[in-house]
Amino acid sequence: MSLLAPLYALGALAIALPILFHLIRRQVKKRTPISSTMFLPEMRPPLRNRSRVENLPLLLLRALALLLLAFAFSRPFLRSAASESSEGLSRRTIVLVDTSASMRRGDLWTQAIAELRSVTTGLNPGDSLAVIAFDARPDLRLDFETAKTLPIETLRAVGDSLFADQLPSWNGTDLGAALRAAAELAVENDGSPTSAMEDAADSESNAVVGSTQVVLISDLQSGAKRETLQGFAWPREVPVEVRRVTARGQSNAWISLPRIAATDPTTGAIEGDQGPEGSQSVFRIRVTNSEDSDKAQFRLTWLRADDSPVADPPREVQVPPGQSLAVRLPPPPADAVAIRLTGDDQDFDNVRYFANRSPSPQTVLYLGPKLPEPRDSPLHYLRQLTLDTATRRVTFAHHRTGLGSTADGDAETSDSPGASGAATLPVSAGPLGAVDPRSVPLIVASGDLDADTLGSLQAYVRAGGRLAYLPAPAINGDDSGERALRALFDDDSLSVTEAPVRDYAIWTRIDFAHPLFSPLAGPEYNDFSRIRFWAHRTITGLPDGSRVLVAFDDGSPALVERTDGQGRVWAFAAGWQPLESQLGLSTKFVPLMFGLLDADRPEDGVADRRVVGERLSTANLPAEPAEIQIDRVTLPTASLGRLADIERVDRPGVYRLGWDGAETSVAVNLDESESRTEPLETDELERLGIVIGGAAKRAAEEQSERQLRDVELESQQTLWRWFLIGVLGLLAAETFVGGWIARSRVTSSGLSPT
Repeated sequence: MSLLAPLYALGALAIALPILFHLIRRQVKKRTPISSTMFLPEMRPPLRNRSRVENLPLLLLRALALLLLAFAFSRPFLRSAASESSEGLSRRTIVLVDTSASMRRGDLWTQAIAELRSVTTGLNPGDSLAVIAFDARPDLRLDFETAKTLPIETLRAVGDSLFADQLPSWNGTDLGAALRAAAELAVENDGSPTSAMEDAADSESNAVVGSTQVVLISDLQSGAKRETLQGFAWPREVPVEVRRVTARGQSNAWISLPRIAATDPTTGAIEGDQGPEGSQSVFRIRVTNSEDSDKAQFRLTWLRADDSPVADPPREVQVPPGQSLAVRLPPPPADAVAIRLTGDDQDFDNVRYFANRSPSPQTVLYLGPKLPEPRDSPLHYLRQLTLDTATRRVTFAHHRTGLGSTADGDAETSDSPGASGAATLPVSAGPLGAVDPRSVPLIVASGDLDADTLGSLQAYVRAGGRLAYLPAPAINGDDSGERALRALFDDDSLSVTEAPVRDYAIWTRIDFAHPLFSPLAGPEYNDFSRIRFWAHRTITGLPDGSRVLVAFDDGSPALVERTDGQGRVWAFAAGWQPLESQLGLSTKFVPLMFGLLDADRPEDGVADRRVVGERLSTANLPAEPAEIQIDRVTLPTASLGRLADIERVDRPGVYRLGWDGAETSVAVNLDESESRTEPLETDELERLGIVIGGAAKRAAEEQSERQLRDVELESQQTLWRWFLIGVLGLLAAETFVGGWIARSRVTSSGLSPT
């Protein structure tokens, strides 16, 4: 039996009152002297009978009535056998264990395993457990169904067996994905609290099902990704207990390697023409110091593949806490593959790898006729550009089109050499033939194109190439532009006519969300109103799937994009040469051409810097993944086999890709977000809707639920009513017994009751 209001049971102490009253003898209040006893000595009765209880049945009735009345006010009730047993309360615990790269700091991993052990050792018979390890992706190591089949002793030691001889990975941290996986596991049909309660009600054991709890074991560094929690409805009945592990040293600094281009894509200016020590190029890095750091002095050193330092003297840098510093270094030595930072407390992220390899040659091909005045040709303005980057060297070539076109030699001479300084240009003519998009990433075509050339261009685009087409003016019956666009856009209803331009036209409604124009979306770059177009074509009847990126002020399309296979076709309604516009002479022309060449695709066959856990894209390599051998050249060196068999690269380093006697290299680095080791406050998780609650809160909630169940059980049983009926019965019996005793005394004294 249990009591809902146990303090009222203290009223049972009132049974002492009738006992006390029965022990006290009544004293004679009025004494009447008798003359015959005046000469007798005064004798007091002995006191040995003073503590004798008289009328014991009456005393018991009165005491029992008080006792029943106290218990009635305590609101007694009876629990079932399952609810009385603490072992019958089954709890479901989901443990999230952080195995990301930031857990490599100090003894964080040892602390995490100890926290997991403390969770599992506290399990009771009937409890269920699930364990999820997470870094960039969640990994369910133990599910509820498997845990049910394990003895309680094995379940309490399961943490050591799940992570035996394992260290944290080199992947980043996606905390949002891990928490979502835990929430989905907690509420799925085969393991939800509601389903579990229904199963328990139908089972013979009648076990009581408790709550579900998520225990998060992590360093909770601020760089952990949380975007997937945006808009996610966290189940309110599933609290999260955060068990944070903390590193001893807080200072952490790291190196960022931005993608280095030899040309600034927004201005066309060449970087580093006056680099350190008179060099013609620079190696730019950025050093960042954490906000909670207590150190500011760091050292930079070049490293070889065997992790030995290069003989060059190290570079000292000073970065205050919470700030970053852009550092311009001379080009790395030929045998250097990494740069290392020293001077902070944490060394797990101190090395950044780079692919120290020669730029690959690429060609931008121009298809068009040879004009008497070179400055009237779009090619002239293309040749003034430098489209080189740290990973490529771009040259230009001219393939002449039109009736009677010939090469007239192997090269074309210009009085105005290109930006590279070359005064000659490779020239070809005749049928275009097949073009490889890996060596020719961009083709610019203008004017009349024959059917064979159009067929070759269509095959080129579908294979991943990029084509920019400038139709000739649609005057004097020239419909070459219309015929070419109909073939390239695969729609015979497309029409191209010459637009009537009174003075000039300008570009409006520019799609700055497109990768072609996104570098120019800033307020300092997005003004195109000063670029005037003296003539342009009107393109109508565009097929479905075409995207208008720019329109003229009269509403007609100025730049249209169409995706075909793996490549793209852009149709310009006007040329950029001065005969038609000022575009080729404007500062916007440089980033626009960079966009045609680079927008929305890797820099080259395999981007020279990747993040651990990413797939290696080889779309532009001249070999299939099954033909490419991948080896790690940095420590620990290893031959990993064929690239097709490698799903993801699992550790930082420099990797060599080889095929048919050729090779290239790619650098794989730690996700930079892992270096942001400042602690993430739990308030941020609560702001995202996560219910935070530790063991104390869980115990309080369980106690509150137990109290509610007790109130409901007591209100159903209403035992207090029977106790009150018993009290009334005892009082009636006490009245009868008391009257009977009184009458007995009168009768024994020989007096009439009246």
